[in-house]
Amino acid sequence: MANTTICLAVAGLAHGHGIGFLREAVSSGRACAAGFFDPDNPSQAETAAEEFGAPVYGGFDEMLDKSGADAVLTAAVNAKKAPLIIRTLEKGLGVIADKPLVTRIEDAEAIGALLERGCGRLCLMLTERCNPVLVTAKKIIDSGEIGEPVNIIAMRPHRLKPAGRPAWMFDSALYGGILNDLAVHDIDIVHWLSGSSTDAILASETSNRRFREYPDFEDNGQIMLRMKNGCTAFILVSWLTPERYAHHGEMKFIVHGTQGQICADPQNGKVTLYSDRLAEHEAEIVTPRVTFAADALNAMTDPSYVPVISGVEALQAQKTALLCQKAARRDRS
Repeated sequence: MANTTICLAVAGLAHGHGIGFLREAVSSGRACAAGFFDPDNPSQAETAAEEFGAPVYGGFDEMLDKSGADAVLTAAVNAKKAPLIIRTLEKGLGVIADKPLVTRIEDAEAIGALLERGCGRLCLMLTERCNPVLVTAKKIIDSGEIGEPVNIIAMRPHRLKPAGRPAWMFDSALYGGILNDLAVHDIDIVHWLSGSSTDAILASETSNRRFREYPDFEDNGQIMLRMKNGCTAFILVSWLTPERYAHHGEMKFIVHGTQGQICADPQNGKVTLYSDRLAEHEAEIVTPRVTFAADALNAMTDPSYVPVISGVEALQAQKTALLCQKAARRDRS
């Protein structure tokens, strides 16, 4: 499996996550570029084609039929991904997609139906399960050291820098909302750390407090969830990181258990643990078994491979994010 290569056709370069993944995959020797399609960003497609030595196609179906691709990598405008993903899965090809997967629950359902029928494989760029700090937190929880998870708090602030953002990001119909875009990461991590999935959305809210020159934009959002096993979660996401802060954002995850507590700090590479048995200390950070890029490539090339996050799990997180986004908008109407 480690020597298996894959040809990736790229549909949409609206976000840097796509080209970043492609560079990592190609540099690993595990992948090559089969072609590019992006009518919204033709100059970026031409630049990428020159970098990777692959053609630009004028039509998506033409690229699927003629490029010899084994899978499609998409980082298209959020609201424009669904038809690309659905068409690819219908062809029986794999999909590696930047988040959010889609912006409508109907499209998530359509993708889920295709996956149930065994049409292709899906990898969504929910990369946090390969974060060493969160892998460490998961190992501690699974060991039973803090007992059963009771509550999880997840914080994900980002810096916006609007001058460097594309216009579509400030159009809610194209962007899809802050909860669907950012909180999907944390919803997946809550599912993973709690060992359960969402049973109920207890609260969901968004607003625009800083960037009011963009009236269709949400710069912060909060969610409260209850898992099927009774664990609750509070998730806070925002585009409110101050301009002079040294980092893009500072994520934190706090897990309260029946017998202890974890504070996971990915920004500083630390996991602080204390329990009924152990005094407060920093846990030894665990090396993930695989990077996200390697995990996705393995999933695309080996049908028997069990990925760190499955397409079904990713879709479950995205559906929950979509429902939270819808609930927040309904509450504000």
